[in-house]
Amino acid sequence: MPHRWKPLLKAIAGGSPGLLLGIAALGTAGSPLGIWSSHVERMSHFRWWWIGMLVLLAAWFFRKRRRALAATAVALIAWAAVPLAPYWISRPAATDEKGLTFLAWNVLWENPTKELAMPWLSHQDADVLLLTECTDDWRERLAPLKEKYPHQISSGRDGAEGMWLLSRHPLDAPDPDGLAAAKPWISTVMHAPGGPVRVIGMHPRTPRSGPRFDQRNEQYDRAAGIASNAGMPVVLLGDLNCTPYSPWFQRLLKRGKLRDSALGFGLHSTWRSNGIGLPIDHILVSDHWQVQSRTVSPDRMGSDHHPVVAVLSRKAP
Repeated sequence: MPHRWKPLLKAIAGGSPGLLLGIAALGTAGSPLGIWSSHVERMSHFRWWWIGMLVLLAAWFFRKRRRALAATAVALIAWAAVPLAPYWISRPAATDEKGLTFLAWNVLWENPTKELAMPWLSHQDADVLLLTECTDDWRERLAPLKEKYPHQISSGRDGAEGMWLLSRHPLDAPDPDGLAAAKPWISTVMHAPGGPVRVIGMHPRTPRSGPRFDQRNEQYDRAAGIASNAGMPVVLLGDLNCTPYSPWFQRLLKRGKLRDSALGFGLHSTWRSNGIGLPIDHILVSDHWQVQSRTVSPDRMGSDHHPVVAVLSRKAP
């Protein structure tokens, strides 16, 4: 038994297994309630922790011959795990077509090692960069990127509201409502060689309280409306402060007619802090795209987020 499971086993043995089963059920099968409750939605982000707890509970109940509770734990494991299977088993067919490369990275506005970012970014063969928490200091340090990416849109904000979209291809003027929002976002049209692309860059609020939860979700619904009515290929990218296990993430996909570019490429943590890792940085795409590759950089270069990169090619009409 791995050493890291011993504290959890002690908690199960010393506490009430039935109570733990109820909590794990709320974090998994009860996660749709997160549409109305920020507390339940936060629980939903830790699905892998709940699955681990349910595995141990199932073993405990079988050992104690409590078959009904054991069967309940197994059913909850299946409910929580089966929807995640497409992230590993549905990789699209390979293609030789050269695609467009999109990169999203929360650089962390207070990053103490900003000098590491410029060499790494300059070596990326990306068509589009979305850098969130990108402050005036960050933009000054990354000024040499302007030669490679002459088309740019900035939120003009500092701290966590800083956002910088850089493109090799021409960009239309951004939606003014996005830049004027309390938590800014960028919506524009990029004129790529294969045709126009609606690009939406986001870094909504961290939903730590009721008002922040509502503000984040309002931004999701606004972005979903733009994406579903775009009439052209769409790429939505950024630090969304939400995992794929959240009902709000699934609502964004459904209402925006989008899918997660990670499907077929696995789920990897993009944010790490205090030993916790969660996949909260995303590149979402409309059905116009075939995802050639989707990777998470192993290096954070002083940030608490890993860069996410996706290579996309247009599907044949």
